[in-house]
Amino acid sequence: MLDSSPFSGPASSNGESHGAFASRRLRQAFVSCELVPSHYVHEADLEQRFGLGRAAVRVALTELAVAGFVIRHARQGWLVAPVDGALASAIVEARLRLELALIERSLDDQRKSTLHGLRGAIEAVWGRDDPTARAMAHQLCRQAYDLLAQNAGRFVESWLRDLWDHAERLTRSLELAGQVVAPSDPRPLLAALLAGDREAARQALHDEQTRFRDAVALGFLAAGHLFPQARHAPVRSRRPDRKTNDRKPSPTLSEEKSR
Repeated sequence: MLDSSPFSGPASSNGESHGAFASRRLRQAFVSCELVPSHYVHEADLEQRFGLGRAAVRVALTELAVAGFVIRHARQGWLVAPVDGALASAIVEARLRLELALIERSLDDQRKSTLHGLRGAIEAVWGRDDPTARAMAHQLCRQAYDLLAQNAGRFVESWLRDLWDHAERLTRSLELAGQVVAPSDPRPLLAALLAGDREAARQALHDEQTRFRDAVALGFLAAGHLFPQARHAPVRSRRPDRKTNDRKPSPTLSEEKSR
C-alpha cells in the first residue's frame, strides 16, 4: 500500500518524523559540504539523492534557510550559502558574543557528572592519529559543548548549535581546500567549569576563540582562492519540467574540483 503522507520518505529507526529526518540529513549535508557551497540545488534532486519525500525536503530547506545554510531564489532553486570572508567574520563575532553564555550559569550535579565522564573519554582519544579516534574525539567534544549549551537556556542553545554548525562547515570547507584547521579543544574549559573557576573558564574560552580566529584567517590567506565560485542558475522557463530521473544530481565538492 502506498504511503499517502506528503512527507513520505524514510524515517529513522529511533522514531523521528520524516520531516525531522529530512532536516537532520540535509543539515548534515550542508555542514559537511556534501552539498557544494555557492551552488544551486533543486528539491527534486535532493528528493532522489537522499531518498526523501518532496514535501519533507521543502519544509527542511525552509527551516535551514532560516538558519542561514541555504537561500531560496524564485525560479532558480535553492542556493547553498557561500563560504567566504563575510561568513568567517560573522562566525568569529558571534562566538565572542554568544559563547559567554556557556560560563554564566552554574552546573548542576547531573551535568557535572556527565561532563566529567565526557572529559575523561575525550582525554582517552585526544591526540591519536587514526581516523576512528579523531572522529570519536570530534563527536565527544560536540556532545560536551551541546551539554553546556543546554545549560545556557533554550534559545541560546538553539543559536549556539546553529553557530557551531556554521563554524564546522567553515572549517570543513577549508579542509577540502587543503588547509586543515585544528579541532576545538574543550578540555581547559571543562576543567575550569568542573572546578568552579569562572575566571579560568573565561580565559579558556577566550584562548579557544582566538585560536579559531587566527587559524581561519591563515586558512583563508592560503586557500581562499580555491573555493568554488558561485554558480548562477539560469532562470527557469515555464516549459514542463523534465522528469526527476533525467536530472543530474547536484555536484559534490570533489566532483566540482575535478572538472
